[in-house]
Amino acid sequence: MDARAGRGSGELDARSLRYLMAVARERSFTTAAASLQVSQPALSQAIARMEALVGGRLVVRDARGVAREGSALTPSGQALLADAAHVTEVLDRALARARRIAEAGERERLTVGIGTSTPRWVSTRLVEAAQESPQLDVVLRHVPWGREVHDLSDGSVDVVFLHLAPGQDPDPRLRTAHVSDVDRVAVFARGHRLTGVEALSIADLDDEPIVDAGSDRDVWLVDPRPSGASPVVVGPPATTVEEMLAVVATGRAMAITSATVAAAHRSDDIVFVPLHDLPPLALHLVALADDRRPVVADLLSSF
Repeated sequence: MDARAGRGSGELDARSLRYLMAVARERSFTTAAASLQVSQPALSQAIARMEALVGGRLVVRDARGVAREGSALTPSGQALLADAAHVTEVLDRALARARRIAEAGERERLTVGIGTSTPRWVSTRLVEAAQESPQLDVVLRHVPWGREVHDLSDGSVDVVFLHLAPGQDPDPRLRTAHVSDVDRVAVFARGHRLTGVEALSIADLDDEPIVDAGSDRDVWLVDPRPSGASPVVVGPPATTVEEMLAVVATGRAMAITSATVAAAHRSDDIVFVPLHDLPPLALHLVALADDRRPVVADLLSSF
């Protein structure tokens, strides 16, 4: 049936949207079908059903009505694609949340994302609050560096702790609650020439090789430096605190980290030194702006 003949009945589903996204990404029905692990006829039929719903073509076709390999989306297809990623993300997140709540039974479950630099008192406070509530179940889940907003967006966590640099505006997709300020400190291999002082200036580190950071490089490298100098960066980027401290312990480079990491990772082969002129980071508890569940609002307002 020619999709232009009239709008068909039925409803649009997330699977069909993912099919359209794959066709747009691959510009090939064959490759898109392979990436989705479906047959090409099944993919073509799904696109045809969407075209019947829309009442027009979504994929450019030749004079015989056949979608060519390498063909682009029509204006209608582009219009549908514009919201497809957001719609499927919201659905995936809703399903992830519902599954977690189902696992908790009658109690509402909130999964809180924490990182290595999240202060211990914060996670303890959350767990204690949950123990006092017969309706709330709080689960702590470790979130790797740089994945805070990603894990929040895909529904892996409901709220997450996030450090913001001084003057850094939060992502407009997020609601934030300030928890505390966290100082940054320098960390060196024991015996380094700068470990014998009570505190350092960031200018003291301008010539010191520094371990590259896997995320938030401007925060942890302090780049650019107040002096205008560019830090001497040693790679590859560290993606965990353990990786960073392991490199520091070899003496190849120093690093800048949070005071909470210093409190939790003291050892005989590294030394943490305060930085007296580096503004602290702001630790926030954040949720998605469109998550209007009362339990999330209550948790944010508790800080």
